[in-house]
Amino acid sequence: MINCLLIKVSYNSRGVLSRSYRTLTAEEITIGRGAECTIHLPDPRLAMHHAVIKRLDDGQIHLMAVNGELEVEGAILKNIALTNGKQVMIGPYQLKVEPAPPDVNITVSLVLVHRLPDDFQDLKARTHEPLRGASAFKRRLSLWMVAFIALVFLALPLAQNLIPKLHDAMAELPAGFDRVWSPGHISNSHRHFGSQCFNCHEVLTQKVTDQACVNCHQNTEPHIADPALHKNVFKSTSLFSDGIRCAECHREHKAPYPLARQDNAMCVKCHGNIKAADAKTTLPNIQDFDHDHPDFKLTFITGATEKDFERIPQTETTRLIEKSGLKFPHDQHFGKVQGPNGILDVRELSCANCHHSEGKEMRFKAVSFKRDCFDCHKNQLEVGSSEAKLSVPHGAEQNVINTLKVQAPKEMLHYSESLKVGGCAYCHEVVETKKEDALPWRVAPLHINQDWFRKAHFNHASHRTQQCQSCHQVEASESSEDVAMPDRKSCLRCHSGNSPKPKRIASSCMTCHSFHSSHAAHDGALPKK
Repeated sequence: MINCLLIKVSYNSRGVLSRSYRTLTAEEITIGRGAECTIHLPDPRLAMHHAVIKRLDDGQIHLMAVNGELEVEGAILKNIALTNGKQVMIGPYQLKVEPAPPDVNITVSLVLVHRLPDDFQDLKARTHEPLRGASAFKRRLSLWMVAFIALVFLALPLAQNLIPKLHDAMAELPAGFDRVWSPGHISNSHRHFGSQCFNCHEVLTQKVTDQACVNCHQNTEPHIADPALHKNVFKSTSLFSDGIRCAECHREHKAPYPLARQDNAMCVKCHGNIKAADAKTTLPNIQDFDHDHPDFKLTFITGATEKDFERIPQTETTRLIEKSGLKFPHDQHFGKVQGPNGILDVRELSCANCHHSEGKEMRFKAVSFKRDCFDCHKNQLEVGSSEAKLSVPHGAEQNVINTLKVQAPKEMLHYSESLKVGGCAYCHEVVETKKEDALPWRVAPLHINQDWFRKAHFNHASHRTQQCQSCHQVEASESSEDVAMPDRKSCLRCHSGNSPKPKRIASSCMTCHSFHSSHAAHDGALPKK
């Protein structure tokens, strides 16, 4: 989004200079003779769409020719970086970049340098209407069209909103007269009340307020967990900015396009200069995933509660060690492996044998011993000789010891030691207990991570055409301490930033991040470093 201060310089009949000021806010500022252009210059020497002011991937604002020519010091150029003091001739107009106040991105002045010659005005004065009486017919037709448009598009919609009885009567119908004011189709999320415009448009002729959104979306998480920072970022700051409203990022009447904006403009508005939003932040400035996005951080569980975790950058490779309490070498569970029934029991294992997807985004269920491990590892729960074999339950240590006391009281200590060394310890970390403890040993608590990227989201369904090993290299992993999560370089093999590149998919901030803080509850537990 570009916030531009436009200064139009003109001279009156006495030659006195006057300057008019106007603020323009748009993703692209178009210049030309067309009435739909952001900067409308009604001169026949200009093209309908002559040029455009836009921000390129490098963050610099440029003036680019569309259907006309741009001249700088006698040279015809197609692309001009708008730096302070730059002067460009756009047809008969001179555009100059002026010093910008702190609340705008750029300030430009426009002055008509070359006026139309007198022969054009003389030719225009001698031009006659081609058909006699045509103007009278067109005048009558125009008046009828004005009356029709005023009735259908102004009088009837106003009557519906200003006359209570008519308003109540129209509310029961699937559509009202004010439907003609709609700039586009309602999104699927709001279609169930799409004909009741007053749910969002509380006051006639005024913008939709944030409160109108909050009336329905009461359980939506705040954009920023810190209330003071949230207020500071979204407040109105000056005459050139009225703050950021919900409707600026969630644009209604644009179906079938998504309700939430998918481009990076609003994200970069804060994160491109993050210190301006929060002077105390340690986050870096980010313009684009391909150019300056930092390396990912992985979430490591450190305790039993939801707040017990630590986020470690993937660049700190020596700290990327998972302490899950589980012994699991991936290399022994991938490809052809020997089963529990001898050398003839050879099985072909893949990731899907233990990792079961669920939901439309293909999230994965937590691994279950009964579903995923029992078939191959039931022998680890058996003690005793082949003639008097005893199976213990998988679960709490107390249940295991109680089973031994009831079914093999004389061998209880021997069997307990066997489970401690080779049974439970085959897959679990086993810890010694103190003398006053009722149990001789305990299994270390499990901390198996189900969400490595808590500040982002990932849709496995969108990547089903890829092999698991493309991102998770586990074939040679001999320890459960290994972390096989993809890093930023891995993602950049297939994804680019906001602009598409050869053999890479364009990916905006919204591809991986949800703007509403879905992890706000965790932010308070983040380590302060």
